[in-house]
Amino acid sequence: MKKSALALTIGLSLLFNSAYGDTYDATRAGGGYVFSNTFSGDTNFNDYISFSTDGLQQILASISGTGTTMNFQEFNLLDNNKNWLMAGTVFNTDDQISFGFAKSVQQGNYYLQIIGQSTGTNAGYAGTISLANAVPEPETAALLLAGLGVIALRRKTLV
Repeated sequence: MKKSALALTIGLSLLFNSAYGDTYDATRAGGGYVFSNTFSGDTNFNDYISFSTDGLQQILASISGTGTTMNFQEFNLLDNNKNWLMAGTVFNTDDQISFGFAKSVQQGNYYLQIIGQSTGTNAGYAGTISLANAVPEPETAALLLAGLGVIALRRKTLV
């Protein structure tokens, strides 16, 4: 009797408050990626969008949502093992969120984690991930110039 009541309770909670959490591959498009997901009914979601970088790059992403209400709560960058790297800055305006990271990431595989809630029968989101080649830090340029100076001095003393 207790097992059937528990099964009924779990079934009803899944029916009336669906929770999605899955991993999706972003599709390569130009210099970045595109992704989307759709839901039916009221939904809590915790999705992982996989993508990769080609070298030292900055990541810029944006998402727009559809449905009666779309509330994005978190936007995180995770490494290949889904370990947290950086939190994105969430700007919720008119069912859209966007973020950017000040630091660049190395070449590799990453996940964009999206956590939120939606209501409505035809709810979902669509977004883009843009990758921009990183500009070297001033310290890196100074180190490069110092190294070239040392090489020039050494060549001059050897001649």
